[in-house]
Amino acid sequence: MRKILLIVCILCATKLIAQKDTVKILVGFPITSYMVDLNDSTKIVQIVPGGIWNIKDKQLGLVKDIYRDGKVDTVLKGWGRCHLIKGDYFYFAIHYLPDAPPLIAGDLLYTFIPMMNIYMDRLIKIAAHYIVLQKVTDENFYNRRDIFLDWNKEKEEALLDSMVADIRFTGNHFKVNNPSMNKKITTGTYKEKMIFETMISIKKKELMDFLDYVIARPGNYAGHDWKISEIFATWLLAGAPTVTAE
Repeated sequence: MRKILLIVCILCATKLIAQKDTVKILVGFPITSYMVDLNDSTKIVQIVPGGIWNIKDKQLGLVKDIYRDGKVDTVLKGWGRCHLIKGDYFYFAIHYLPDAPPLIAGDLLYTFIPMMNIYMDRLIKIAAHYIVLQKVTDENFYNRRDIFLDWNKEKEEALLDSMVADIRFTGNHFKVNNPSMNKKITTGTYKEKMIFETMISIKKKELMDFLDYVIARPGNYAGHDWKISEIFATWLLAGAPTVTAE
């Protein structure tokens, strides 16, 4: 029971572990379809994170469900340690938690990764949950590797400006070409406003409010690629919920 409580506390932690110029970031990696049963309550799972991540033998990992088929209530499925490292392949022996659903390819395995001299702002926190934000044209706004290795304030600000432009463009495109889809927002900050007009007029402040919500509620988004304009519009229609800064 103590182990389970400790694991839940680690997973729910919102602060990063910092020491001098190094921070340890809780980063998620999708597990593959390769799984081997060790016994009735333990399964070997595989991640292929790529070469930039400093994952050690015996390092702790936690497996969490992701949003699937309209199911928002994601759960912690199990925990374990790195069992084997073979080139780019990392194998963790994961112990199921009581009554946890079965492990599925695409579930996220979270582990703390030490990173040095990184620029810590909204996008790295989003990328840590294996979230990729896309343009309306399906192009990715960023490469996750770049976010962790080659990032700074100027790049972050420029990318946020590009996201604002994409949301405005999408709102205008659908207002002109699909006016029947222009719904009235019925709750929250933008109540009684029309969705496309609201998208056309957004500023960076509204985008940052939305990204802060994604960071605070990552279970709704983790492990997926999302068009920024679509999930921003959904957020508006849901009342544009915000989070209170600590």
